[in-house]
Amino acid sequence: MANIKLLKIFKIEKYIAAVLIKNFLISIIFFLGVYLFSNILAELPSLLKRSDYNDYVTVPNVIHYYSLKIPDFFLTVLPFAFLFATSYTLGKFYRNNEIIAFISSGLSLTRITFIVVVIGFIINLSVMFLNFSVIPSYNYKSALVEEKLYRKVRIEDEDRIQTYGDNGINYFARIFNAREKVFIGIILLKSSDQSVSVLEKKRLKIEDIENLSVEEQIKTISKEIDFNLTDSFSYSWGVKANRMNWDETSEKWVLQNGIYWEWDKNGNITKIEKFDIKIIDEIKEKPSFFAKDTKNIKEMNVNEFLEHIDKLKKSKQPYKKDLVEFYSEKYSKPFSVFILALLATSIGKAFSRKNLLIMTLLLSFLIALVYYLLINIGISIGKEGVLPPFIASFSGNIVSIFIYFYLKHIQSL
Repeated sequence: MANIKLLKIFKIEKYIAAVLIKNFLISIIFFLGVYLFSNILAELPSLLKRSDYNDYVTVPNVIHYYSLKIPDFFLTVLPFAFLFATSYTLGKFYRNNEIIAFISSGLSLTRITFIVVVIGFIINLSVMFLNFSVIPSYNYKSALVEEKLYRKVRIEDEDRIQTYGDNGINYFARIFNAREKVFIGIILLKSSDQSVSVLEKKRLKIEDIENLSVEEQIKTISKEIDFNLTDSFSYSWGVKANRMNWDETSEKWVLQNGIYWEWDKNGNITKIEKFDIKIIDEIKEKPSFFAKDTKNIKEMNVNEFLEHIDKLKKSKQPYKKDLVEFYSEKYSKPFSVFILALLATSIGKAFSRKNLLIMTLLLSFLIALVYYLLINIGISIGKEGVLPPFIASFSGNIVSIFIYFYLKHIQSL
């Protein structure tokens, strides 16, 4: 008899899981379709205007662009879709008195909601895996296609390159186009001592100094970036060029239309020359080294992000804000599927009302609004340096878990 009862309970659990997954699949398809369609409607007028002078704006290219955006859209609507599916499923069970039948069969309320939370946790792990490697690559590809469609330099590419190469070359560039592998408005300074550290006060804007004399440019850079100087002059050579592009054949950087200087240890100019074309063999960094600087966190996989942070540390630049964003994008926000499932199970009875579909939508929206408000408050606090990056990115989740236990405690009274 005990085996028969256990088998019956197991069948009920399978039934609950089947209903939940069915509702979840319907929800994800519906919300993804709505989100995709609303984005198309919002951007279509702008794209149609550009089709008159941009040959790249064609139906196949636009379709390709939105196909690349689907993984990111999927990640955006997934938590809300699961929250809605959970709320609707539990609300329907309550409204149809199926919860009472489940409990009468020996299945506790905790056991019923536990199934829901486990499914949410499994989905959460799957999302985290996709967000580590698959989705970032789609985000980056879609951003490059967007650049072609709108014929614009991505905002992330402006004033982004200010970094310190492994061979002691300091790079300052106004624009780096990762797709074309070209710098616009670039200054290179080769440190005479590679152990020199660079302490960033604020990012330079190359356009603010490009009209100054060479001496004034170097003085301004040293003042703004605050080099830890040795007793000798800090640089052995410097270059200012209009462009620097990558030559695939020679695998070298080619500088165009610029001036090259060399200094002795006392800072006296020993060589100065103008050039139309120049190749400097000491430049060892390849385009991929700089491309990571032009990607935002959502476009980086884990390895790229770790390299990005390592580069910031080497150049003594601030990196904690990047850590907060990374932890929130790769861990905290994907974890929202699990957290929202918990919150939904704690107020299941609230969905057992008339007009179940409308009430579920409203309450799901309210739960998601409160949750993401907590998440964003934590991220803001972390970026201000009040909390360590990892704790700040998860603070919204931690508070939400406390809310869950508080609601469960109220129900038990």
